Amino acid sequence: MEQILAPVVFNRHLTGDYWLIEIEAPDIAAALEPGQFVNIRIENSLAPYLRRPFSVYRVSPDKRRLQVAYKIVGEGTRLMRDTMPTGGRCDVIGPLGKGFSLPSSAKRIAVVGRGIGIAALPTLVDAAAKRGIEVHAYLSARTRDNLVAEDIFAEYGFSVHTHTDQDSGGALVTDPLVELSQAEKIDAFYVCGSNRLARVVHRLAAAQGAPAQIAMEQHMACGFGDCHGCVINVKLGPDAPEETAWKEVCHYGPVFNTWEVLHA
Repeated sequence: MEQILAPVVFNRHLTGDYWLIEIEAPDIAAALEPGQFVNIRIENSLAPYLRRPFSVYRVSPDKRRLQVAYKIVGEGTRLMRDTMPTGGRCDVIGPLGKGFSLPSSAKRIAVVGRGIGIAALPTLVDAAAKRGIEVHAYLSARTRDNLVAEDIFAEYGFSVHTHTDQDSGGALVTDPLVELSQAEKIDAFYVCGSNRLARVVHRLAAAQGAPAQIAMEQHMACGFGDCHGCVINVKLGPDAPEETAWKEVCHYGPVFNTWEVLHA
C-alpha cells in the first residue's frame, strides 16, 4: 500500500454522467489485484474532508498507470473533475481491500454489472483474458449513455449483453444469463451494482455448484478498517446463516462471496 501524489495523465469525460481519470502510479498499479480499490482526495484541501473510495477501472499494460471511472454525484467528485486537470496531481492511497479471485481451472465466467458498479469489472476481465478464460458480460444502466466499459469487453471479442431502464420492458439483464447457464457450464460468477441482480447470480451459481463473488458498494471513510464506518453483517458459513459477524467492507472486502452477504 502506498500514498502518493500521482501525476494526472488525463481527466476527461467518459460517457453520460461518468468521467475517467488516469494517473501515473507505478507502485500502486503493479501491486493491484482485480477488484481492489484506491482512496482519493484533493491535494492540499479539506473539502471534502474524507477521502473517496473508487474501484480501479483499468491498469495500463506496463503496470505504470491506472484509471478510475467516476460519476459526478456530489462535491467530492465535482472537485475531482474540476481540480485534477492533465498535468495536475492526485492524492491517492492504494491498493486497498480484497479483490476478486479466479478459479485455477476456470474456462468460462459470467460478469454482471449495474451502473457505476460496472467499473469494478474491467480489471477482472483483463485478468481473465490474459489466462484465456471466456467471459460473458451482462451490463445494465438507467440510460444508454450511462453504460460504461462495453468497449473493453468487446475488444476481446467477448459476448456482451446490455440493458437499460429505458427499454427493459420488465426484463432483467440477467435473463440471457439464465438461458446460458442452462446450456453451458459456467465456472464462476461475478456481480456489482445491484442486490437484485446479485440474488439472481447467487441462485444461478448455486444451481451450477460454482463460486459467485460480489463487489460491495459501501461508503468507506478510512479505507483501512480503522474507523469501522463501513461494517456489514456477514455470514460465517454458507450453511449457517445464524452465525454472523460485523466486518468492514474496506478491509475484508470489497469483494465477498455472495453467500456471505445475501441474507434473504
